Amino acid sequence: MNSARRWARILFVTLLVIVTFLTLTPNPDDTEAGFAFTRILANALFGDAALADKIAHFLAYGSLGASAFWAQIVLFAKRWVIVVVLPIYGIALEGLQGLGGVRSPELADGVANGLGAVCGFAFALGLAMALKARTK
Repeated sequence: MNSARRWARILFVTLLVIVTFLTLTPNPDDTEAGFAFTRILANALFGDAALADKIAHFLAYGSLGASAFWAQIVLFAKRWVIVVVLPIYGIALEGLQGLGGVRSPELADGVANGLGAVCGFAFALGLAMALKARTK
């Protein structure tokens, strides 16, 4: 395995652990301050800063999808399977939130997770194809 793929896999696993931890642990009281960027983005894109949480979910799983592409994660001998597994994982984590009694699952968060994973993987694939075409 080459060095770039190794670092991409380390990044993927690190992001997966962070996203899992943040999804399953209670929100700190001052969470709103950490969402300044996503509030600005939600307001600019949709005219509604209240969608900042959905933007954060989309970006987190988009990062996971893109890093899975660059890490060349293979499941069941297929590279594309991760595009199915990551959205299922994101929806499952949303469901697990309800078991702790501290946070409540939201279908919209699960949808944002799934869309983010698919879009992140697709973006990385498109970027790789554009880079490959440019070098020809």
